Amino acid sequence: MARIDLPESRLRLRKRRRRLRLAVVLIVFVVLVLSGLVGLTYWPALRIADVAVSGTSTLSSSTLEAFVRERLAGDYWYILPKSNIFLYPKAHIEKDILSAYPVLASADVHAADFHTVEVGVIERQPRALWCSDTCYFMDENGVVYGEAPIFSEPVYTVYVGSTTPSTSSGQAGGAPPWHYLTPTKFQALSALVDAVIQKLSGEVLADVSINADNDVGMRFAGGFVLKFALHEEGGDTFERLTLALTAEPFVSHKLAEFEYLDLRFGDKLYYKLRD
Repeated sequence: MARIDLPESRLRLRKRRRRLRLAVVLIVFVVLVLSGLVGLTYWPALRIADVAVSGTSTLSSSTLEAFVRERLAGDYWYILPKSNIFLYPKAHIEKDILSAYPVLASADVHAADFHTVEVGVIERQPRALWCSDTCYFMDENGVVYGEAPIFSEPVYTVYVGSTTPSTSSGQAGGAPPWHYLTPTKFQALSALVDAVIQKLSGEVLADVSINADNDVGMRFAGGFVLKFALHEEGGDTFERLTLALTAEPFVSHKLAEFEYLDLRFGDKLYYKLRD
C-alpha cells in the first residue's frame, strides 16, 4: 500500500498562524502585567521608610530599629523588595527578634501605614536568679534569659540545680532563653519559697536547689536546709512547716542549730540537730 502526503491546506495554515500569534500576544501580555506588578512593588508609596519601636527598657530602641531595618533590606529572589509594605517578612522578623534578644518576652511587628512598621516589645522582668558557674536572670515564668551581674548583697532568690535548664525544644544547654521549670511549677515553687522566707523572717536564704528526683532544698545562710518535694501542694508543705516550728525541739532551738528539716514524708517529719 502506498501513501501520499498532501500539502497542508491554506485554511489550516492560517489557523495555525493565528493561534501562534495569539499565544505570542498572551505571553507578551502576561509578561507586561507581571513586570507592571513587580514595578508596582518598588513604588515609593508602598515602601517601608520608617520603623517605630516601643516597649524597650534595658534594650536600646535604636539597636532594635537597626536590627529590623537589616531584615527589610534586599529582595526575594532578586526580584521583589522585602521593604514593600505588603511583602515584608513579618513572621520572620518577630522570630528573629526573640531569638536574638532573650530579654524580650514578646515582639509584635505590624504595619502602621503604607510606609511605617511598628515594633512593639515586652521585656522580661527579673524575678530570681539561676546560678551555675555564671548567674542568669529568671523571669516570673521560670525562663532563664540573660547573664546577671555580681550583686554585693542578696537582691533576688537564687535557684541552682544539678542540670542545665532546657531550651524551648527540650534541649539542655545552648543559648538562652532556657526553661528552668514549666511556668506553672515555677510559679507554685516561687510562691512557696516566698511564703517560707516570710515565715522564717530571721533567716537569710542562700539558695534553692532541685535535684534529679525533684526534691527541693532551701539552704539558709546559717547552714539550715529545709527539704520538701516539688510535686506536693505548696499549701500542704507550708502547713507542715508551721506545725513543725511549734513542736519540740524547734521551740527550744534556733534553726541554725539544725542541719535540716525534711518535709517530704507526709505527716512524718525528720530533722537533724548539729553535733
